[in-house]
Amino acid sequence: MQIWSAEIKELESLYTLIKGRFPELEKDLEHLIKTDDENVALLYSRRCLEIIVTDLCINELKRPRQTEPLKGIIDKLNREEKCPSHIIASMQSLNSLSSFGTHPKEYDPRQVRPVLISLTTVIEWYLKYKYKKNEVIDGKIKRKYEREGLDLKEKTVWNTKSNRKLLMIVLGLFLTAIVFILIYFQPDFFRKDKFETVRDSDGRISIAVMPFNNLTGDSIMNFWQSGISEFLINALGTSNDLSVMTSQVMTEVFESIEQIQTASVLPSLAKEAANKVKAGMYITGNLLGSEGDNNIMVNLINTKTGEVIWSSKVQGNLETSYRNLLDSLSNLVKNYLEIRVLEQKTGHDFQNAFPKSALAYRFYIEGMNSILRRDYDLAIQSLKKALDIDSTFTFAYFYLAWAYNYSYQDDLAKIWTKKAYSVKDKLPVQYQLWLELWKISFFDKDLMQIIQCCESLERANIKSRFLWFDLGVTYALLPLELKKTEKAIKAFKNAMEISLDWGGYWKYLDFYTYFGRAYHDIGKHKEEKEIYKIGLSIYPDNQFIIFRQAICALSQGNTTEASQLITKYKTCIKESGDSESVLEFYLGRIYQEAHLVDQSIEHFQNAHNLDPQNLNYIRYLAWLLIDNDINISKGMELVDNALKYKPDNNQLYAHLLHAQGWGYYKQGRYQEALRTLEIANEKFVFYDYETSQNILTVKQAIENQNK
Repeated sequence: MQIWSAEIKELESLYTLIKGRFPELEKDLEHLIKTDDENVALLYSRRCLEIIVTDLCINELKRPRQTEPLKGIIDKLNREEKCPSHIIASMQSLNSLSSFGTHPKEYDPRQVRPVLISLTTVIEWYLKYKYKKNEVIDGKIKRKYEREGLDLKEKTVWNTKSNRKLLMIVLGLFLTAIVFILIYFQPDFFRKDKFETVRDSDGRISIAVMPFNNLTGDSIMNFWQSGISEFLINALGTSNDLSVMTSQVMTEVFESIEQIQTASVLPSLAKEAANKVKAGMYITGNLLGSEGDNNIMVNLINTKTGEVIWSSKVQGNLETSYRNLLDSLSNLVKNYLEIRVLEQKTGHDFQNAFPKSALAYRFYIEGMNSILRRDYDLAIQSLKKALDIDSTFTFAYFYLAWAYNYSYQDDLAKIWTKKAYSVKDKLPVQYQLWLELWKISFFDKDLMQIIQCCESLERANIKSRFLWFDLGVTYALLPLELKKTEKAIKAFKNAMEISLDWGGYWKYLDFYTYFGRAYHDIGKHKEEKEIYKIGLSIYPDNQFIIFRQAICALSQGNTTEASQLITKYKTCIKESGDSESVLEFYLGRIYQEAHLVDQSIEHFQNAHNLDPQNLNYIRYLAWLLIDNDINISKGMELVDNALKYKPDNNQLYAHLLHAQGWGYYKQGRYQEALRTLEIANEKFVFYDYETSQNILTVKQAIENQNK
């Protein structure tokens, strides 16, 4: 990074100026100045340029940018003389060179310097531009430009006393409204992080352990006052996440305030001692009970505020089983504190879990991170380890079901959903509703209940990207005639907004493929393409996104673009090491979703010829032949042969039975059709709308036949 450190320092000074004034620009500029990676520097330089150019498009060209490329807007700004020519030149240079970061190709790292220089030039001009428009009105920026001789006496609508008074009234009403909204609709906004002031600079929680008070009335038990605290100090001191004052330090502190450590410690003296050792939190406790039956109470207290953050207790016999009793006490405290530290170190999505063990929480986080990487096998291993440690950890059950579901292991997803549901009372109430949705989808298979549950979850407004993503997927998979796709898009947008609020685009590939598909289903292809573009900025040349792009292009009749994307997709499949039959199968899927049946059948037939035993290939080929009345006899022959293998995958078995039952209907064998379709409906792991509708069609045919 040494070759462009000077440019970063200039941008750091600009970052200080804009902080709190231009949130979007501030966010991306912060990422830029903190990175030492060339690709990331180029990527965020481009994002900063996009924010500025998009704003200029709205204010100077008087229209939204939408999906128009940056180059086109910069050229229009130049033609209409909306920006100085030297700024246009910097924008063009920045736009051209920064593209190597958004779609990394070979380039010289020294080329980062001119990008940063151009960005600095553009941002400095942009701040002056905003100042002249009266959008930055005082503070550091004002003083900076006064030094540079900028004319600050330009007339504005707020120059008169009356108008300034009006402005203050408007701002006052606006702030009052904001406070009202936050109090009544976002009460958590005013809740401070209880651990905000108790951490060291390295993020660890700093703790002082006070002598426990002997309230048993038995003076013989006095030695436990320091004995319990000593045990806790030793136990907590083994944690890498906690910074615990040693017993020697605490002895010296109490001596300095003339307090004998073996005596009871008054609350005021405990706080004074904690302040002296600069501990953010301290532990106090009481020993109660009588011989053979002791209670040890423990409190965690914020040194600065005096607030009791957490309390608990253990019960047992100190005389006969002191080790077990004190182990239980230290484990309670240690787990609670370590989980709080882990929550601050991990992503927002993972901070809603409530395990008994910090180690279980660590494995849970590992599992969730593996889900984000689509490494579902590793996710399953980690989440199972979490459950081995804490068998009541409901979130681990739930996301195990998720990992099995999104890796298309539907039968196992159903099993783990049932296990999660059996301990659902361990979840917060809102999340119990989410689990209820999965239970209805797997077991009850009631369409109206699914929709009602989704709508209740919308109203719950849970701040979880995973929740809104799953809600979007559920709505998107419902049939188009139910007109729920707009709800799917709204759910996906909520996930996107939450992610941007937390600092950037969500690094979860499935989000972009499902989101884009939802737009595709209602013909909003511009929006669909924009989602794929964002996805590719995070996952360059990703085969799953290119797969969706090819479908989009074919559906619009863009054959040239589609051909290029399909060629690119073939390269991705070959580079991943997949077989020729896999390639042919997925080409069939591309043409199928683009409603090009003949080409789809051709590729499915090729896949079947290359791998005749693959029942999934047979399922897709047979369905198209039967459903489109192309060759019902051949389709039925394929299905009949496949069913002889009795597939152990219930979902695949159900699809084959569905095809067979629909084939019977096409052949006029209505009773056989009804019997087979009803069996298929039972076999489906999830509710299947198409099968349910086909059953109604067959029943109507039987009714008409009997008239």
